Amino acid sequence: MSGSPLQDGGRRLLVAVALVSGAALGYELVLLRFFSLMYWSQFAHLIIGMALLSFGVSGTILALLQDRLLRNFHRSFCCSALLFTFTLPVATSLAGRLGFNPPEVIWDGGQLGRLAAVFSLVSLPFACAGLCIGLTMRWQTGAVARIYRADLTGAAGGALLIMVLLFVLSPQGAVRLLALAGLTAAALVSRGEGRGRRSWRLAATAIALLIILWPTQWLAPVMSPFKGLAQALHVPGIHIAARTRSPAGEFTALRSDAIPFRFAPGLSMVAPATPPEQIALFHDGDPVGMILQGTGGPEAMEFLRWTPMALPYVLVDRPRVLVLGAGGGGDVWHAVLEQAPLIDAVEPSGELSDFVRFPFADFAGAIHGRSGVRLYRHDVRGFLAAARDRYDLIQVSPLGTATPPAAGGHALDPQYLYTVEGIRQALARLSEGGILAVTLALDLPPRSAVKMLATVAEALRLERHPDPSRHVAVIRTWNTVTIAASPAPLSPQRQEAVRAFCRTRAFDLVWLPDIGPAEVNRVNVLQRPFFYEAAREIWQGEGYRLSHPFNIVPATDDRPWFGHFFRWSSFGDLWAQRAAGSAAMLEWEYLLLWMSLAVAVTVSLLLIALPLHPLYRTQRHQQSGTGGYALRIVYFAALGLAFFFLEIAFIQQFVLFLNQPLLAMAVVVPSFLLFAGGGSGYADRLAARAAIIRPVWLRDRPVALAAAAIVTVAAVYLWLLPLVFHAGAAWPAPLRVVGSILLIGGLAFWMGMPFPLGLGRLGRNRPAFVPFAWGVNGFFSVISTTAATILALHGGFRLVIAAALGLYLLAAACERRL
Repeated sequence: MSGSPLQDGGRRLLVAVALVSGAALGYELVLLRFFSLMYWSQFAHLIIGMALLSFGVSGTILALLQDRLLRNFHRSFCCSALLFTFTLPVATSLAGRLGFNPPEVIWDGGQLGRLAAVFSLVSLPFACAGLCIGLTMRWQTGAVARIYRADLTGAAGGALLIMVLLFVLSPQGAVRLLALAGLTAAALVSRGEGRGRRSWRLAATAIALLIILWPTQWLAPVMSPFKGLAQALHVPGIHIAARTRSPAGEFTALRSDAIPFRFAPGLSMVAPATPPEQIALFHDGDPVGMILQGTGGPEAMEFLRWTPMALPYVLVDRPRVLVLGAGGGGDVWHAVLEQAPLIDAVEPSGELSDFVRFPFADFAGAIHGRSGVRLYRHDVRGFLAAARDRYDLIQVSPLGTATPPAAGGHALDPQYLYTVEGIRQALARLSEGGILAVTLALDLPPRSAVKMLATVAEALRLERHPDPSRHVAVIRTWNTVTIAASPAPLSPQRQEAVRAFCRTRAFDLVWLPDIGPAEVNRVNVLQRPFFYEAAREIWQGEGYRLSHPFNIVPATDDRPWFGHFFRWSSFGDLWAQRAAGSAAMLEWEYLLLWMSLAVAVTVSLLLIALPLHPLYRTQRHQQSGTGGYALRIVYFAALGLAFFFLEIAFIQQFVLFLNQPLLAMAVVVPSFLLFAGGGSGYADRLAARAAIIRPVWLRDRPVALAAAAIVTVAAVYLWLLPLVFHAGAAWPAPLRVVGSILLIGGLAFWMGMPFPLGLGRLGRNRPAFVPFAWGVNGFFSVISTTAATILALHGGFRLVIAAALGLYLLAAACERRL
């Protein structure tokens, strides 16, 4: 069809494309909220993959039906936009009602079928949106760069808008608004067509009424019955005391009128005091701590002296305390009980700290308003980087929200505090004899505590303590392990204090610098002294890490998954014994990552590759130069992989710099899309300049110029970003946001060029191949998000970046054959 620049309602068409693209990306972000509520939070790769799969499917539909669709472009666009509007509430309502339960994939093969059903169902709106955009690019091949710019800038606007709207709208309300955006896009394009106006108005009115009148309860996410909140609400007497929501999630507080909540991890069996009544806190259905009743003052908190979290207080008298992950205030109360002169409490979630400060302030004894207590709403890693004070005690415990995840949970959640770099930052904030105390849930076989001990050991070595075993004490209770580390070697007096502490509370010693084998595993007796043996092996070096049946290699900022313990060498034995209790050790999140990749590839082959294959063969035989077809496929496949590889890797870098994941999402994703859209708009100018460039080998090769810029900027960023992030750790948030936007723009601007440049050249030379290229790009984009996560898990984000840069160079090498 038309190869000329946009005319005759071109602005309306670009606005319609931007609306559809913005609504599609907005729906992608809303789905993250839905899936986090319905299932668990580790589904970002799955949702992005579903969206990209759908765009590939739209390329297949367009390739097979392009003549029929282009014959009446306006009607085709309107129908696609109306289908997008209609499928949004339908897919949202059904997605949580198919019986899919992620942890069951380990023992129930039928869950894979349900996963595929969820995958396919939620893909429908994205396929309709992709058809709108791909159809426009095929209809106006001479304006591909402008259309692609509208696509990306619309997506940026949609991402930013939905982040703001989720402060005031529920996810269900956001779905309605996004559906109406699709309807508006259809109305904009329909103005260019006179015939069938009455039918169009009837259809649009019917769908608008359907969206408005769609029952809210049908749109509401159905929470998994295996989540902590769903299970707690089945207990008689428990009710919801407060609930709030934000783009960060849904936060719930529960109280019990019958049997009060009482949570005291590791409480000694000989404790003379009992915990007070508590209010349970949940985030997206997962437990995140307790608010302790503080109306009785510090005297009501005497039980805390009989928990393992009291260990550092026998080593340091009246310490200046930093509580990481203040949560419901339990660790703050402990510091008040021990008469700490200064208590700094850091809580990343403002919603949780607001529960303690406002609706339950009286219940909590106004703990955050007490003299000497300073509350900071900040990411804990960012606070450590920006802080200038020194502390005698840094406390991380299960009473707060910063405790490391238990083995078998949150395997794909980055945990930057528990990387080697994070522990080094914590140690650097201690006074000379200060204590870093980390208490974790006990798991058998040992994983979390062993990995944390290995991480602490590596951090101490890098802090120039060649024998870390002299700086660490480890104790064990019936259900917890506590690691206490100090920049100074533990003196004999401190070691005796640890022994006396364990004796009076019936806790087990695990490690002291002068410990003997006869002192361990004496109270809460295990089959073997697993933790003591692990500690001895860790002090000897890396050999134990490699021979352990689980992955206990310390996490780093390049591979920040502390909760990832899976090793393929143990898979066979664990899988064979999964019915006997080893299912929790199989790490379903990691296995689901591979399963979702298999499902994505299978569905992509069925819906994209196989339907396009006959068309590919027909076009290959009809046109000359058939040898270039493989290179065209390679070009768009390489771009499909490279763009998301690079975007995902650098998003993680900026999450660490901006400190707050919600802020990072609101800044990084729209910035990437907006600047990539700007680069797309500049693509035609770059092509014009490349046509007259002096070096003959670069003449008429704009993709090679863009790829060279991408490789150069990304390589510089690998060296520059750590320096900028270190220097800017103490900058105020607005300055870090501006700096992030500028840095992102320097890379994303060039990343927006190769796709429209390639598609534009293909449109001029072989326009019938444009839908095929759209489908190929979609197919490999589907794979890219999951593949990038797997690659980063095993090789780190730097490897993902290196692979992306190689793919961009590969695409540049194929440019002349488009």
